Amino acid sequence: MEGESGNGRGRTFAAGLIIGGLVGAGLALLLAPQAGEETRRHLARRARRLADDARDRYEDARERVRRARAERHAPEGEPSAR
Repeated sequence: MEGESGNGRGRTFAAGLIIGGLVGAGLALLLAPQAGEETRRHLARRARRLADDARDRYEDARERVRRARAERHAPEGEPSAR
């Protein structure tokens, strides 16, 4: 891809590496010698943890954006509302 910078190709490679790792990890879990029900429970627990972590990160980022906006829009000399 001629138009891509070296950084863009690096990001593409990193994204492919991450996606490949996730697919590989998922397959390893599914093919591991565990009972089907045990594997499903394990996957469900892991999915809940991932969802909780994503929700926490989203809320943290949302709060940082809210604070940054409040600081940017606060009149000079006045402390922002925190």
